[in-house]
Amino acid sequence: MKQQLPFRSFARLMLIAALAVLIAAPVWAQSRIVQVEEHWELQLGEPDPDTSAPQTTMAMSPTADLNDHFFLFALNHGTSPDYQPGGMQIQLWAGETLVDSRRCGEHGTLSRSEEKIRWVQRISLNNDTLNFEIADGSSESWGSFGGGEMLLSTSTSLTSLNGYRPGVSLTESQVGYAENRVASLILTKVRWLTDDGQVHEMNAPIPI
Repeated sequence: MKQQLPFRSFARLMLIAALAVLIAAPVWAQSRIVQVEEHWELQLGEPDPDTSAPQTTMAMSPTADLNDHFFLFALNHGTSPDYQPGGMQIQLWAGETLVDSRRCGEHGTLSRSEEKIRWVQRISLNNDTLNFEIADGSSESWGSFGGGEMLLSTSTSLTSLNGYRPGVSLTESQVGYAENRVASLILTKVRWLTDDGQVHEMNAPIPI
Protein backbone atom coordinates (compact mmCIF):
# COMPACT_ATOMS: atom_id res chain seq x y z
CA MET A 1 0.00 0.00 0.00
CA LYS A 2 1.29 3.44 -0.90
CA GLN A 3 2.03 5.51 2.18
CA GLN A 4 0.08 8.78 2.36
CA LEU A 5 1.74 12.05 3.19
CA PRO A 6 0.60 13.82 6.37
CA PHE A 7 -1.83 16.61 5.52
CA ARG A 8 0.53 19.44 6.45
CA SER A 9 3.33 17.99 4.30
CA PHE A 10 0.96 17.48 1.37
CA ALA A 11 -0.40 21.03 1.71
CA ARG A 12 3.13 22.44 1.82
CA LEU A 13 4.10 20.58 -1.34
CA MET A 14 1.02 21.94 -3.10
CA LEU A 15 1.90 25.49 -2.05
CA ILE A 16 5.45 25.07 -3.35
CA ALA A 17 4.16 23.71 -6.65
CA ALA A 18 1.61 26.51 -7.00
CA LEU A 19 4.19 29.21 -6.25
CA ALA A 20 6.61 27.76 -8.78
CA VAL A 21 3.95 27.66 -11.49
CA LEU A 22 2.67 31.17 -10.82
CA ILE A 23 6.14 32.68 -10.89
CA ALA A 24 7.05 30.76 -14.03
CA ALA A 25 4.27 32.35 -16.12
CA PRO A 26 3.69 34.63 -17.83
CA VAL A 27 6.44 37.08 -16.79
CA TRP A 28 9.03 34.33 -16.42
CA ALA A 29 8.66 33.33 -20.05
CA GLN A 30 8.36 36.78 -21.60
CA SER A 31 10.92 38.96 -19.80
CA ARG A 32 14.53 38.62 -18.75
CA ILE A 33 14.80 38.47 -14.96
CA VAL A 34 17.86 40.20 -13.52
CA GLN A 35 17.11 40.12 -9.77
CA VAL A 36 15.20 37.88 -7.38
CA GLU A 37 14.48 38.53 -3.69
CA GLU A 38 13.22 36.09 -1.08
CA HIS A 39 11.81 37.59 2.12
CA TRP A 40 12.20 35.31 5.14
CA GLU A 41 11.07 35.25 8.76
CA LEU A 42 12.43 33.02 11.50
CA GLN A 43 10.35 32.88 14.70
CA LEU A 44 12.26 31.50 17.69
CA GLY A 45 10.89 29.64 20.64
CA GLU A 46 13.43 29.38 23.47
CA PRO A 47 17.03 29.67 22.16
CA ASP A 48 20.01 28.29 24.08
CA PRO A 49 22.98 30.69 23.89
CA ASP A 50 25.30 28.17 25.56
CA THR A 51 24.93 25.67 22.71
CA SER A 52 24.27 28.21 19.94
CA ALA A 53 20.85 26.71 19.35
CA PRO A 54 18.97 26.75 17.06
CA GLN A 55 21.00 26.82 13.85
CA THR A 56 19.54 27.38 10.40
CA THR A 57 21.08 27.04 6.93
CA MET A 58 19.33 28.71 4.00
CA ALA A 59 19.97 27.82 0.35
CA MET A 60 19.31 29.89 -2.78
CA SER A 61 20.20 29.11 -6.38
CA PRO A 62 19.92 31.12 -9.61
CA THR A 63 18.86 27.92 -11.39
CA ALA A 64 16.47 25.04 -10.76
CA ASP A 65 19.03 22.91 -8.87
CA LEU A 66 22.28 22.98 -6.88
CA ASN A 67 24.51 21.51 -9.59
CA ASP A 68 26.30 24.77 -10.44
CA HIS A 69 26.72 27.97 -8.43
CA PHE A 70 24.48 28.43 -5.42
CA PHE A 71 24.61 30.20 -2.06
CA LEU A 72 24.14 29.30 1.59
CA PHE A 73 23.30 31.59 4.50
CA ALA A 74 24.10 30.16 7.93
CA LEU A 75 22.36 31.72 10.96
CA ASN A 76 23.65 31.38 14.52
CA HIS A 77 26.77 29.52 13.36
CA GLY A 78 29.47 29.33 10.72
CA THR A 79 31.20 26.31 9.19
CA SER A 80 34.05 27.69 7.08
CA PRO A 81 36.93 27.13 7.50
CA ASP A 82 35.91 25.60 10.85
CA TYR A 83 32.78 25.54 12.97
CA GLN A 84 32.07 28.77 14.87
CA PRO A 85 29.09 29.32 17.19
CA GLY A 86 26.79 32.32 16.85
CA GLY A 87 26.62 35.03 14.23
CA MET A 88 26.12 34.57 10.50
CA GLN A 89 28.06 33.40 7.46
CA ILE A 90 27.40 33.49 3.72
CA GLN A 91 28.93 30.88 1.42
CA LEU A 92 29.32 30.48 -2.34
CA TRP A 93 29.38 26.93 -3.71
CA ALA A 94 29.95 25.38 -7.14
CA GLY A 95 28.32 21.99 -6.88
CA GLU A 96 30.08 20.26 -3.97
CA THR A 97 33.00 22.73 -3.88
CA LEU A 98 33.11 25.68 -1.51
CA VAL A 99 34.33 28.66 -3.55
CA ASP A 100 34.15 31.55 -1.07
CA SER A 101 32.71 32.46 2.32
CA ARG A 102 32.35 35.50 4.52
CA ARG A 103 31.76 35.71 8.26
CA CYS A 104 29.39 38.59 8.96
CA GLY A 105 30.40 40.86 11.79
CA GLU A 106 31.02 39.94 15.41
CA HIS A 107 27.49 38.90 16.29
CA GLY A 108 27.00 36.58 19.26
CA THR A 109 24.52 33.77 19.69
CA LEU A 110 20.76 34.21 19.52
CA SER A 111 19.49 34.79 23.05
CA ARG A 112 16.02 36.40 23.06
CA SER A 113 13.00 34.17 23.63
CA GLU A 114 10.28 34.32 20.97
CA GLU A 115 12.15 36.88 18.88
CA LYS A 116 11.66 37.22 15.13
CA ILE A 117 14.60 37.43 12.72
CA ARG A 118 13.74 38.90 9.34
CA TRP A 119 15.95 39.25 6.27
CA VAL A 120 16.02 39.37 2.47
CA GLN A 121 18.06 37.00 0.30
CA ARG A 122 18.84 38.65 -3.04
CA ILE A 123 20.40 37.22 -6.21
CA SER A 124 21.19 39.63 -9.03
CA LEU A 125 22.95 39.71 -12.39
CA ASN A 126 25.21 42.59 -13.40
CA ASN A 127 26.64 41.92 -16.87
CA ASP A 128 28.66 38.71 -16.37
CA THR A 129 28.66 38.85 -12.55
CA LEU A 130 26.32 36.92 -10.27
CA ASN A 131 25.76 38.53 -6.84
CA PHE A 132 24.27 37.15 -3.66
CA GLU A 133 23.41 39.51 -0.81
CA ILE A 134 21.69 39.47 2.57
CA ALA A 135 19.80 42.74 3.08
CA ASP A 136 17.33 44.46 5.42
CA GLY A 137 18.04 42.08 8.31
CA SER A 138 16.63 42.71 11.78
CA SER A 139 16.89 40.83 15.07
CA GLU A 140 16.59 41.65 18.76
CA SER A 141 19.79 39.72 19.47
CA TRP A 142 21.78 41.09 16.52
CA GLY A 143 20.12 44.38 15.67
CA SER A 144 20.17 45.43 12.01
CA PHE A 145 22.32 43.46 9.57
CA GLY A 146 22.95 43.06 5.85
CA GLY A 147 24.50 45.05 3.06
CA GLY A 148 28.09 45.29 1.86
CA GLU A 149 29.63 42.95 4.42
CA MET A 150 27.11 40.28 3.44
CA LEU A 151 27.75 40.17 -0.31
CA LEU A 152 29.48 37.52 -2.44
CA SER A 153 30.02 37.63 -6.21
CA THR A 154 31.25 35.32 -8.94
CA SER A 155 31.61 35.42 -12.70
CA THR A 156 28.84 33.63 -14.59
CA SER A 157 27.72 32.66 -18.05
CA LEU A 158 24.07 33.16 -17.09
CA THR A 159 22.24 35.83 -19.07
CA SER A 160 19.08 35.80 -16.93
CA LEU A 161 17.64 34.42 -13.71
CA ASN A 162 14.66 32.86 -15.45
CA GLY A 163 15.83 29.44 -14.28
CA TYR A 164 15.32 30.37 -10.62
CA ARG A 165 12.74 28.27 -8.77
CA PRO A 166 11.53 29.00 -5.20
CA GLY A 167 11.12 25.28 -4.62
CA VAL A 168 14.92 24.91 -4.44
CA SER A 169 15.13 27.31 -1.50
CA LEU A 170 12.12 25.76 0.21
CA THR A 171 13.31 22.18 -0.04
CA GLU A 172 17.06 22.71 0.50
CA SER A 173 16.89 25.18 3.42
CA GLN A 174 16.59 23.71 6.90
CA VAL A 175 16.85 24.09 10.64
CA GLY A 176 19.87 21.84 11.00
CA TYR A 177 20.19 21.88 14.77
CA ALA A 178 17.67 22.20 17.62
CA GLU A 179 14.57 22.37 15.44
CA ASN A 180 12.49 22.12 18.62
CA ARG A 181 13.65 25.64 19.50
CA VAL A 182 12.12 27.13 16.32
CA ALA A 183 8.46 28.09 16.18
CA SER A 184 8.44 28.73 12.43
CA LEU A 185 10.61 29.45 9.38
CA ILE A 186 8.57 31.09 6.62
CA LEU A 187 9.13 32.41 3.12
CA THR A 188 6.81 35.40 3.25
CA LYS A 189 7.31 36.99 -0.17
CA VAL A 190 9.11 36.65 -3.49
CA ARG A 191 9.96 39.73 -5.54
CA TRP A 192 11.65 39.84 -8.94
CA LEU A 193 12.94 42.56 -11.25
CA THR A 194 12.99 42.30 -15.05
CA ASP A 195 15.35 44.04 -17.45
CA ASP A 196 12.63 46.49 -18.49
CA GLY A 197 12.63 47.89 -14.93
CA GLN A 198 9.35 46.27 -13.88
CA VAL A 199 9.08 44.95 -10.31
CA HIS A 200 6.83 41.93 -9.69
CA GLU A 201 5.83 40.63 -6.28
CA MET A 202 4.07 37.64 -4.86
CA ASN A 203 3.00 37.32 -1.23
CA ALA A 204 3.11 33.59 -0.62
CA PRO A 205 3.77 32.62 3.00
CA ILE A 206 5.09 29.05 2.96
CA PRO A 207 6.54 27.43 6.10
CA ILE A 208 9.51 25.08 6.08
